[in-house]
Amino acid sequence: MTYAMRTDTFAKLFFIISVTGFVMYAILAFYTFHTAYTTVYDVQEDYQGLPYHNYRHGGELKYILIWTDPGVLLTTFEDGQKEFMKRNCPQTNCFLTTIKEYLGGEYTNFDAIIFDINVLHSWNQSKFPQKRTSRQKYVFYSTIASDTAPICAIHADNYFNWTWTFKLYSDIVAPYIEVKDFNGKVVAPNPNVLWNPLMVNTNYSDPAIIANKTKAVAWIINKEITRVPRKIFATELQNALKEFSLKMDIYGHRRACPKEDCMKAIEKDYYFYLAYEDSVEEDYVTEEVLKAYQHNTVPIVIGGADYTQFLPFGSYVNARFMSVEKLAAFINYAIKNPEIYLKYFRWKNFYTIGKTPAGYGICELCQMLNDDDKMNANSGYEHFRHWWYSGQLSARCLPRGAKDARYFVSYINSTRKHVKQRYLERPLYPIVETK
Repeated sequence: MTYAMRTDTFAKLFFIISVTGFVMYAILAFYTFHTAYTTVYDVQEDYQGLPYHNYRHGGELKYILIWTDPGVLLTTFEDGQKEFMKRNCPQTNCFLTTIKEYLGGEYTNFDAIIFDINVLHSWNQSKFPQKRTSRQKYVFYSTIASDTAPICAIHADNYFNWTWTFKLYSDIVAPYIEVKDFNGKVVAPNPNVLWNPLMVNTNYSDPAIIANKTKAVAWIINKEITRVPRKIFATELQNALKEFSLKMDIYGHRRACPKEDCMKAIEKDYYFYLAYEDSVEEDYVTEEVLKAYQHNTVPIVIGGADYTQFLPFGSYVNARFMSVEKLAAFINYAIKNPEIYLKYFRWKNFYTIGKTPAGYGICELCQMLNDDDKMNANSGYEHFRHWWYSGQLSARCLPRGAKDARYFVSYINSTRKHVKQRYLERPLYPIVETK
C-alpha cells in the first residue's frame, strides 16, 4: 500500500515537472522567435518610443536616418536592416529609415544622418536639423558630379563629419565602375593600384573582334547640355577623320540608333567609342566607358580623372590633351595596323570591368558606425564647399536678380572672412547631449 502511494506521488510529481518544463520551453521558444523576427522586420511596430540602447544581433543596433525633403523622393535604399543583410555586409546591426520620428520623435538619437545631394542643393535652412549631438555623424552622400551640383551655402562648411562619394579621397568611396581580377578582388579604382605587369608582354589575338568593323568612331549623346564642349569636339573630330576617309557617327537627339540597337552596332561596326564625360573633374569616371569595354571597342576617354588609377593601362586612348588632328591620325594608324589595335584588349586576359552596384558603400558605413575610434573622433570638413567643388563658387552661385549684397555674400569664396563674425563665431546648430 505504502509502495503504491509513493509510486502514485512520484508519477504526479513527474507529470507536474514535465508540464512545467514544456510550458517554459514553449515560452522561451516563442520569445526567441519573436526577438529574431522583430530584429529584421520591425519597421512599423517599433517606430514609436524604441529604446535608444536596444540590443540586437551583432551588437547594439546603429540607427541611420536618411534626411529627406518632402519634394525629393530617395529610393536608393530600403528601410530596416534588409540593405545590410541582402548585401552580406560583415556587420548587419545597422538600421536605415527615412522617418524622422522613429526614435521617440527625436532625431538627435540617431547615430548617423545621411544627407543626399538632391536635398542639399537648394539648402533651405528651415528644412535642416536645428540641433545635433557631438557624437552624431552627419554624412554627405552624392552620386552626382560636383561640377553639376556645387554646394553654395556657407553653412555647409564644417557641417559634415563623413563623405560618401565617387571621389577617391572620400571617407567612403563609391565609384561608378570597378575593375576586378579573375579571383573577384577589386583592383581599381585605387590611388595605389598595381596593374598586372604580365600585360606588357601579352598579346590578344581574336580576329573576330575586328572581322566586321568598318567605321572609326561612335558616340552616343547621353546628355545634350553640359559645361564641357563635347559636341564641338565631336564635330571637329568628325571633320579631322574625313582626311583619312574615316567615319564617325553621333547617335542621340538628332540621330536614332540602328535597328539592332546602339550597343550591338558599336560592337560590330566601330573600332573606337568616344567616352567624353559630361563633367571634367577629378575622379569622375562613369559608366560611359563601359559602352566600349563591354562591347569589344576601344574607349577614347576625355575627363578630369587620372585614368591610370581607374582603368588597365594600354586599354584606352586618353585624348584630353590631344588635338583632334593627332587623334585622327592615331585612329587611322591603329585601324591600319590590326596587331597594334588588338593590344588594347590585353586586359581581357586579366580583368573584368563592370558597374558598381547601387548603394555601394553602405556596408562600409555600418562598419564605421561600429568603430569606436571613428565614432569618437572629432572629424569634419572645415572648407567643405572647396572640398566638394574646386572651381570658383562666385561664378556658379551668385543668385540672379539679387538686389541686396547681404543676400549672396555667403556664396562668394573671397568674402568668407567678412561673414565670419556673422556666421561662424556662433554655432549654426546647438549641440545637445542625449542619454
